Amino acid sequence: MPDSASDFRRPDLLRLDYDTYRALPAIANSDLSRLRDALEGRAPRAQSSANDGALNFGTAFHTALLEPEQYVAGQPGLNDTLVWWLVEGVKMDSRLAELLALGTPEVSVLFTEPQTDTLCKLRADLVVAQPDQPCTIIDFKTTNARDADHFLWQCSAYDYDRQAAFYTDALRAERFLLVGVQKIEPFGVFTIEVSEQLLAEGRQKYQRLLRLLKAPATAPAYRAEAVQAAVDSLGLTPEADE
Repeated sequence: MPDSASDFRRPDLLRLDYDTYRALPAIANSDLSRLRDALEGRAPRAQSSANDGALNFGTAFHTALLEPEQYVAGQPGLNDTLVWWLVEGVKMDSRLAELLALGTPEVSVLFTEPQTDTLCKLRADLVVAQPDQPCTIIDFKTTNARDADHFLWQCSAYDYDRQAAFYTDALRAERFLLVGVQKIEPFGVFTIEVSEQLLAEGRQKYQRLLRLLKAPATAPAYRAEAVQAAVDSLGLTPEADE
């Protein structure tokens, strides 16, 4: 966690529409994924589209759960019944239902990451930040995980730990909950409070990538071109080495 807790001021929770958030000139966790892909030699990800079935379903589920008044039924390829079935499954958990009632959904945050002095941004599914509650960030993931143990494995394999650390450090949150919602039978709901060990591993991931973003020339020679291209695609001008 960052030092100097005594003078830390939690960033404002902003209610921005998604297009406004995306236009903010700052680094998001998804940008770090693009940099990771370049570093690991993965093919650049195609830009997501509204016709992407997995994204479409996940987006529909998040809207139904967090901003139900904005849900649009009858979209091509979407099973509305399944979407609302999963929403009801989440709300049947009394702990999650309470957090949904207390929290603020779809909040954006703009902050400077102190270790690398990088302007960053995040958009959290749900934040509970009340005087009588520990500051808690909740992220909902639709998943094909077989069970809770499989979902826990995914947290590290899919870099959910990096996201958890990135968000937790930005808001100095006391808890980060990952909620896996099965898209397949038996439609279980798995709630994992991200451990200090997972947060530490995720913190190493995001700080390493932010350092690489600042100094792409430090990438291994055989990945240098791809890393530089990924950095260039973010529209940033790295600082010169001192």
